[in-house]
Amino acid sequence: MANNDDPFRLADQLLKQITAKVILVDIHAEATSEKLSLGWHLEGRVTAVLGTHTHVPTADEQVLPGGTAVQTDVGMTGPYDGVIGVQKDLILHRFLTNMPARFEPATGDVRLCATLIDCDAETGRATAVQRIMLRET
Repeated sequence: MANNDDPFRLADQLLKQITAKVILVDIHAEATSEKLSLGWHLEGRVTAVLGTHTHVPTADEQVLPGGTAVQTDVGMTGPYDGVIGVQKDLILHRFLTNMPARFEPATGDVRLCATLIDCDAETGRATAVQRIMLRET
């Protein structure tokens, strides 16, 4: 066994302590490959593995054969008229000048992103997964 606390081995250890049937795992990571790999690693042992971090919802939601729902990024709830929720002019200034800048939240085109998972409460197995994005109207 490797001498590090990677999320795969840590999840294995934590699952030994959990008696709940419905288990949701949030993996906050950059790469979709890491998030999907954790989903396959935990397949059939957890209800869902949902990724967060990039602020952009991915269109890869699926239920794996073992009954684990996976989406590699649920997305951001907040304003979409900027860059990952920040006023676009501030982000552009930072990129163009390579100088630090105070980030202020954008304000328009507010959206709520979520993932809806149907599951069997007795087994904890997911039966359906749906990506949701609601826009302010």
